[in-house]
Formats: sequence, structure tokens, C-alpha cells
Amino acid sequence: MMVMSQLDAGVRTSEPGRSQAAPSNIHGVLVVDKPEGLSSFQTTRRVARMLSLSKAGHCGTLDPFATGVLVLAVNQGTRVVDQLTLQDKVYVVTVRFGVETDTLDRTGQVQSSYDGPPIGAQACENAMGRFSGSFEQEVPRFSAVQVGGRRLYDLARRGIEVTPPRRVVHIESMELLAYEWPLATLRVRCGKGTYIRQLAADIGREMGCGAHVHSLRRTASGPFTEEMALSMDRIEELKMKEEWARKVVPLAEALAHLPRVCLKDEGLLRRLGNGDLDRAWQKEQMCWIPEGRSPVCVLTPRMQLAALWWPDAAEGAERRLRVFPFHWNG
Repeated sequence: MMVMSQLDAGVRTSEPGRSQAAPSNIHGVLVVDKPEGLSSFQTTRRVARMLSLSKAGHCGTLDPFATGVLVLAVNQGTRVVDQLTLQDKVYVVTVRFGVETDTLDRTGQVQSSYDGPPIGAQACENAMGRFSGSFEQEVPRFSAVQVGGRRLYDLARRGIEVTPPRRVVHIESMELLAYEWPLATLRVRCGKGTYIRQLAADIGREMGCGAHVHSLRRTASGPFTEEMALSMDRIEELKMKEEWARKVVPLAEALAHLPRVCLKDEGLLRRLGNGDLDRAWQKEQMCWIPEGRSPVCVLTPRMQLAALWWPDAAEGAERRLRVFPFHWNG
């Protein structure tokens, strides 16, 4: 389902002579084009300050040297980050063969160099073919993953040797876009938790020459694409015009990948607003809701997100119902 950029139905849009709704009343997702040189946290903090947001969080980290789609959850949107980080990501990465670095990218110190003859594109494609579907990937030494309560990058910087953990990742597809030794440009669609730096290094080792990431751009995160992404300058421009809120994707649209039901009864909606989801209504919905642990979006007649509901969760479970601000009176 295509995600449209518009204000949440419960927030008034700007009109001539009137200011828009307060930033604290705007909930959803803002797609940002992260610039090179800023961390994901720094980018999120800068946008939050620019727009005077009470809460903001990013859905999936990008390294400081990387650019592209950074999905920012705004205000109540921070409560659905766990549902947005699970979606596939798409990257365009330029790999530099023949040189290995400690960080697995161009910002690191050179560890080894290849002095053999150029290697052809077919060898690259053959190596790429060994990394498809689900497999175990080693976590890079320079990453935020913790081992023994310490960040791996902190241990690496201190010269402390540890065995990095391995995690199952999934590569949906990988395409060679361009190749001219020693550079190759790849498009990678992958699941949550995949380290593109490690993937590039592993391909280089399969080719017998080593490699590191020269440049990296995320072009999509779930349904959020680079065409939707706003540069920092564009965000500033929209802020000055009081039009930035029109670019916030409402929660219901941001979660379009989840199953959904519409609760039309005003009395039941009022009860839901107080954290009580009618049991008789729940029983009626259970006959068609897909099995599994995924939450269900409970929508108002105006297609606002009223709650996330976990039908299979036990009574009294911590994660059974998550209620969001909504309007029930038209």
C-alpha cells in the first residue's frame, strides 16, 4: 500500500491567516534524507530541535558516512518504532576491492592490501551469489552491539580482542549495477539487522582480494523511499512556511503493513480511549484476524489509529493493547 504524505486526520492543517497545529499534536513518521557526516542520533536530535518536537526517534541506524532514508518517528510515533524497524531495507553501496580496513568502510585504517591482477565482474557476481537468503553474519567489530556489557566499537578502539557475535540475516536480493575494477556498485534488499559493511567485506574475501564500503546510501526502508525523504534544508524551508506537518505520514498509513479492523461504535471507541477494548467486539473480530503475534491496527471511522491490539496475548499481558490519541466525534 502506498504511503501518502499528509497530516494525521486528527490534526488541523494550516489555513490562510491561521497557524498550524502545535508540534506536540502531530504524530506519525517523517522521512528524512540523512546527510553524510551526521550520526542517526545527531540527525534525529537536530530535526527535533528544528521542529520543536517533544519526542522523536529513528527507525534503523545509518553509519555517519552513509546517507539516505532515515525514518523518524514523531511524538506518539515513537511508540511504533518496534513495528517499523522490522521491514526490509534497500541500499545502493559502492564497494572498493583490494583494500581491507578495520571499520570495513573508507573511514577506517587500512589493514591489508591486494597486489594481484584485476579481478573480473563475473568473479564478483559469483561471490555475491554465495550471500543470498538467510545465513549467519558476523557482527562488525566497530558496531554498537554489546558484548559483556561493553560496546564492540569501544572494545575495538581500546585494542581489546573479543569474538564478535554472529546473527542470522536475510538477503532478499542483490544486483550488480556497475563494475570497473576496483569499484563495484550493488543494490541490496535485506532484512533487519544486516550489516552492509560486513557483507562487502565477506564478498571481497570470497574473491580473494578483500574489500570495504566506499559509499553507502539507503534508498528505502519498508514503504518509505528516497523520493519521500526531506533534506535538512528542505525541512528548514517547510518549517519557515509552517508546512512541514503536511509531510508527516499518519500512524495508520505508516503501519499499513499490519492487519487492521475498524471500530465504528462511538461508545466502544470512548471505552477504548480509556484503555478498555470490548470483549464481545474482540470475539467477533477473532474469526478472520490472521493467526500470529503481529499486532492489529484498530482504526476509527476516520481511519485514524486508535490502538494496536495483540489478539493472541494473554489477559493481563504487558503487550496486549497500546492506545493512541484519536478523535471519535467526526
